[in-house]
Amino acid sequence: MSGIGGVGANRYNYNQYQTQRDQTKHMRNASSGKKLNQASDGAAEMAIAKKLANTAKGFEVGRQNLQAGKSALYIADGGMDGIHDYLQRMRELSIRANSGLMSDEDKQAIQAETDQLKEGINDASRQAQYNEKSLLTEDGSVTLVTNGDPATMDVNTANIDSAALGINQNVTALDNFDLDSIDKAMEKVSSARSISGAQTNGIDYTMNYNAISAENLTSSQSVLEDADIAEEMINVNKNKTLTAAQLMMQKRQEEDEQAKNAALFA
Repeated sequence: MSGIGGVGANRYNYNQYQTQRDQTKHMRNASSGKKLNQASDGAAEMAIAKKLANTAKGFEVGRQNLQAGKSALYIADGGMDGIHDYLQRMRELSIRANSGLMSDEDKQAIQAETDQLKEGINDASRQAQYNEKSLLTEDGSVTLVTNGDPATMDVNTANIDSAALGINQNVTALDNFDLDSIDKAMEKVSSARSISGAQTNGIDYTMNYNAISAENLTSSQSVLEDADIAEEMINVNKNKTLTAAQLMMQKRQEEDEQAKNAALFA
């Protein structure tokens, strides 16, 4: 009879161990808000969730890179806008200088302003920088990493200082202005701004794609990882009740065994 009692006690101990283990798990889930806190909670699900998190983070960091590229394009466009204004003023002076009623003194004054405008163009091109990267002093390309694959996008830069625009030497008031050179310079600036605008739109599209992709990946990760707090608390309370019942049943069995043993030796 004592052997049977020992088996019964072991069974109750095992049941209590299982209940306590489940209780610890549900309390941990409720506390962390996660149902995957360690590999034993679901190794495959945890591996998938981590992969989803890494991919989502790649899209988020890529979006930051794209925002930096967009900011650089805004800076370049602001510089080109100022350069276009300088060229427009030079064109106005060119028209005035070509008038037969202008004296040499008048042309000297126009030339002085023109030289200042050229210097303004050079200053604007030199000052258009992002993180010490010159944007308007050389033709080139900046590669942006847009996600964790990694995919990339190129942002092109243009050289539009006075020499590159063709107005460094051949635009002088004393020898009559070359309107054609100014018009070509303005066309080059307008073309560069058009390309910059198209690149900005492309960046906006990719940023939106990244945001949607990161959100969907994070949502999928949450489905795998996030705990249902209400359900976890229900399980916690259920296990508390079950533990109390198990202890009561074990105590009752022990009392029955003691009564049986007492009867044998009475």
